[in-house]
Amino acid sequence: MSKIVLLGANGQLGNDIKKVFKESDTKLIPLTREDLDAEKDDVNKKLERFRGTDYLINTIAYNKVDDAEDFIGKAFKTNSFFVYKLSKFCTSNDVTLIHISTDYVFDGKKNEPYKETDLPNPLNVYGNSKLAGEFFVRNYCEKYFIFRISSLFGIAGSRGKGGNFVETMIKLAKENKPLKIISNQYMSPTHTLDVARTIKTFIDKDINEYGIYHACNTGLCSWHEFAKTIFEFTNIKANLSEITYEDYKTKAKRPKYSVMDNTRVSKYYKMPEWEEALKEYLVEKGLMVEE
Repeated sequence: MSKIVLLGANGQLGNDIKKVFKESDTKLIPLTREDLDAEKDDVNKKLERFRGTDYLINTIAYNKVDDAEDFIGKAFKTNSFFVYKLSKFCTSNDVTLIHISTDYVFDGKKNEPYKETDLPNPLNVYGNSKLAGEFFVRNYCEKYFIFRISSLFGIAGSRGKGGNFVETMIKLAKENKPLKIISNQYMSPTHTLDVARTIKTFIDKDINEYGIYHACNTGLCSWHEFAKTIFEFTNIKANLSEITYEDYKTKAKRPKYSVMDNTRVSKYYKMPEWEEALKEYLVEKGLMVEE
């Protein structure tokens, strides 16, 4: 029976990881920020009692993309230096590290799905801090899986962002707020439950093909298409219109195209199409009747 420590257990992904392991024989130890603060705590001291662990899953991240442009130190402290400490701990104690990264390590200039072998080139502080974290894992950890994910939506919502894109769209549409959504920026919306299932599959099957995997749902869409599909599935009338990537100004520059190829991860867990993943999420939320 595997023993697993989960960091960030109350987050959007963390909650779904707890869910998929609930009926498992695996011993999952969920740790929240109260148990381990990535910014303040001594990692080795806090993890001392978990030295016999088989896997350590790190879902902790500073993911406020625009804020990271102003709080560079905060972003790197959590997304990079904390990961360095985790990597050293895992190597010293023969623990397999499962670390979560992002599609924002790419610059979006390729215009076809990114493979794990493609060269990263982040456009913003957040992406750079996550890439630095990847480098620490790859260079200081002997046994690791880096799962790059994209445009997450999950039942718990993102604590740092106050929800997720699906919930935000539904809330604003019900308030009849005008929604100008980018029509030419493309990504792969991903259900956290599918990422959690992927992680569980790798652990259950005792996969040892270590390295980087793109753990995103299959297919691609623009943010406008994503929003339109949300409203179609929920029968919500929305004041929805299009805006271009070029006209939508944000503090942090984002990749115009961050679609990732999930062929490698699909050898072990077949990632559903993003529309099917969205349907499952909406049914679970009670916002759509199951067909």
